[in-house]
Amino acid sequence: MAEYNIAAPQAGLVSPASWGSRSTIKKMLQGIITKYGTFITKVSKLTNVPKEVIAAFIAVESGGNATAGPQGHITQGLMQWNRNYIDSTLNAEKRLGRLSKEEEDLLATYGIVYKDGKVRKITNADQLKPELNILIGSILLGQFIDSYYDGGKGGKKQKEWATDPDGTIRLDRIISVYNTGAYGEAGKKAISATYKTASEQAKNVNSITSAYINKILGLNGAYDILTSDLANQI
Repeated sequence: MAEYNIAAPQAGLVSPASWGSRSTIKKMLQGIITKYGTFITKVSKLTNVPKEVIAAFIAVESGGNATAGPQGHITQGLMQWNRNYIDSTLNAEKRLGRLSKEEEDLLATYGIVYKDGKVRKITNADQLKPELNILIGSILLGQFIDSYYDGGKGGKKQKEWATDPDGTIRLDRIISVYNTGAYGEAGKKAISATYKTASEQAKNVNSITSAYINKILGLNGAYDILTSDLANQI
């Protein structure tokens, strides 16, 4: 896992006014911390994904609503990951030796047990369990942070697209892959490491992904607020 070096707000990025004022976003984040902060902290320690990053993704994806999204949709829940593909993520975590015993035991408490290195298909009912949704979403983010996508084809790690040479985590690129997939337009641009700054990445992807990047990394964005106004609350 890379060393974390994530600055916010990042130059040229501002959370869209349509998402709400700083005070509105802060209130939403406080609600997420109140409901899920203890588990976010637990999962952060297990997956080594910063708790502020986990909370920020929850904020953008669902606003802290555990049933967010159309009923039964493949991306329903707090972190809105796609259940049609997430078993592959969990299988890769095991195959690549990334899964700790604590994580495996925690997954097992929700009926997700590895058999011959693989888990069963993940269901909509699984997605609607807040703690399980956060755990699985954080495992996915952890793979992206370490520059894996699709679990590392053939068990091999892809090039270091999620960090700059100085060790800075490129959360804008991780957001792009999380939002559109590795083979979506924004995801491809992220993995190619074409753009040298978060602002450039945001300007050269679709409007939805651009807004996502700004909502997390921009002035008045989730990561900005979580690491300043709410730094002592999560």
